[in-house]
Amino acid sequence: MAPSTEQQVSAKPRILIVDDSRLVRVSLSNVLQDEFEIVEAVDGEDGWSKLLGDGLIQVVLTDAGMPKLDGYELIERIRSHGEKRIQECPTIMITAAEDEKSRQEALEIGATDFITKPFDKAQLLARVRAHAKFDQTTRDLAQKSTDDKATGIRSRHYFLMRGKQDIAFTTRHDQDLSVILVGMDNFKTLYASGDKTIVVNALTAIARALKTCIRTEDTLARTSNDQFAIIAPTLGWSEAEIVCNRIRQTISSSPFNNEHSDLSLTVSIGLVNHGVDKVNTIEEYLLLAERYVAKAQAAGGNSVMATEQKEAPKKRVSIDSALRVLAQGKMDVLVPHLNNIAVQIIPLLEYCNKKLIWGADEHIAALKKRLKP
Repeated sequence: MAPSTEQQVSAKPRILIVDDSRLVRVSLSNVLQDEFEIVEAVDGEDGWSKLLGDGLIQVVLTDAGMPKLDGYELIERIRSHGEKRIQECPTIMITAAEDEKSRQEALEIGATDFITKPFDKAQLLARVRAHAKFDQTTRDLAQKSTDDKATGIRSRHYFLMRGKQDIAFTTRHDQDLSVILVGMDNFKTLYASGDKTIVVNALTAIARALKTCIRTEDTLARTSNDQFAIIAPTLGWSEAEIVCNRIRQTISSSPFNNEHSDLSLTVSIGLVNHGVDKVNTIEEYLLLAERYVAKAQAAGGNSVMATEQKEAPKKRVSIDSALRVLAQGKMDVLVPHLNNIAVQIIPLLEYCNKKLIWGADEHIAALKKRLKP
């Protein structure tokens, strides 16, 4: 799995040099190695593989003519990829060709810059330095942004910050929490169609549908190109599973109109729950949920995956859930959970007793003694 955009870049910006000539790679490295961490690739295919697998590469320098995959084809792959980190990576074409036609062709297919051999060392260093700085600025802005511009919902950065807060609160107050990851099926196929407007509209349609399926206290964010995540405080495993299936059915039963024809959108969903899964951080929640989404998509998509249970998990009812059940008049449902609910209420009673001067210290102490922990 490629490193996420949340990783910290190394002390030196990392650049990828793609050239089938060892002599050229050495020459470029000698100029750049004092300021940059160098990754080398012997041809276009090797360079493509290393770019996909290394999320810290900030600039690509590629030769034009190479075996297996030349520089022009490599740039085309980079610009047509579905992941924003790869698609927008600054790419410099380095070639011995000095004619305007070669330069224009490189720029037309998406090259960020163009340098001819033999290269001027000062010019090369200045250009790579500028492109690396631009890429770092872009990454910093994306990481700090709290909203996803394409869909209008929260960003991955906001989701991770909020997740840390919600998990800390859940642990401190012994409550429940679920994280739901929703992955768009066949995203790569739709993206390969070449119409980015359709892709954005499809993602926006999914985000809109997700909003109708969750509560106001839940947090919805777009965490990657084709995935959305939901933090649902106080939501137990069984309740969360119902929400997951509601999401799946809502999206699959609502044809997406792209102005030319109706497309069927489906999603694969991964569910991770505080009371069932042994995870502690929001990153661990997401990682496990991603595995479930991948498993669901490998099985054909349009399904929900979660930890397999040998027996039905014990549902823990929070105060919030208990109040909703009471409002529905289903008091009998709460009977098996009354002791646990009362235990959760004790801290609130103690606070009220202190602030409102009830003088109920002995009564609350007696109640705490009678309740099972």
